[in-house]
Amino acid sequence: MALNEPHKTRIIGHMNKDHAKELEQYLRAFNGLSSSAARGAQLTEMTLDAMTIKSASGTHTVAITPPLGSAADARVRLVDMSQRAQEQLGLSDIQISVFTRPEGGGIISALGVSLYFACAATLALVQPGTPAWGMLDAAFPYGATAYKWLVKAIFLPVLIIHVTEAWWIARTRLTKHGIEAGSTLWFLWVANTFVEGYPAMMRFDGLVEMEKQKKESAKH
Repeated sequence: MALNEPHKTRIIGHMNKDHAKELEQYLRAFNGLSSSAARGAQLTEMTLDAMTIKSASGTHTVAITPPLGSAADARVRLVDMSQRAQEQLGLSDIQISVFTRPEGGGIISALGVSLYFACAATLALVQPGTPAWGMLDAAFPYGATAYKWLVKAIFLPVLIIHVTEAWWIARTRLTKHGIEAGSTLWFLWVANTFVEGYPAMMRFDGLVEMEKQKKESAKH
């Protein structure tokens, strides 16, 4: 079943310009493609009952369900399909496309963790007879020996906690809100959360809440 040519051209142009991510989601949710296979999705043809979408893995046909009655139905049907695709993929309609720097308590957390890893990285340099040993022996409670013991003792717990936090933001937030795994933005958030910890997740949640409020305001 054919669409009116001018309407079809307008829909295809609009989807390719403003909704390429939704096209990728159609391929993933309804055709079972992986993220990499769906990458670069572009709508090339459309009828009342199907879309032809070209991606990194080839050309695919996505059924429009239920079929359109006319071109006037396209917007509502495609939005509905997008919502169903996001639900099936466990994604949110709130998309985050920025990275923000630590602030407030997050700065303190990031500095503290960075200082600890610097201490762990330079621990081998703290040896009896060195200036570092003398300084720590004088300034650190119970001396340089206690300093070395403490840095070693908490290394594994600190590492596990911060790796877990970095994994958790990627697992529960980044992909869900449209940040592609392996992208520069993804690495920025993961690396920052590894250093900063929980405050980074709170900051990300704040961005999500701001975007939700913008969407709600746009409805009125």
